[in-house]
Amino acid sequence: MFYSPRLYFRDLWISLPLIGVFFAQIYIWWDLIANINPDAGQIFLHYNIVFGVDLVGDWWRIYLLPGIGLLVLVVNYILSFYFYRSDKFMARLLSLWVLLFHALLLAGTVFLVKMNA
Repeated sequence: MFYSPRLYFRDLWISLPLIGVFFAQIYIWWDLIANINPDAGQIFLHYNIVFGVDLVGDWWRIYLLPGIGLLVLVVNYILSFYFYRSDKFMARLLSLWVLLFHALLLAGTVFLVKMNA
């Protein structure tokens, strides 16, 4: 049941998406901290292409985006590590899914920051 973490992270299909997600998380946090003013009252939190802005809230709620990203990262890599011994394809798919999720999260965060600036 236990598999060596050294062998797990040596797999390029596991480690390269993790590096990409790491840099995406750093950029998301930096972008939010640098551009969202903590003393702002209400900010736009969600934009819908049909209705426009459909969620407005407190400034601190925008930090839930990278927080949820970190949660998804941890859960998927734990599951990926668990599946790696029995099904390498599923483990690699989970790690690639995290990268796709963070790419979409990055795009959404950049859009929200530009909309609130």
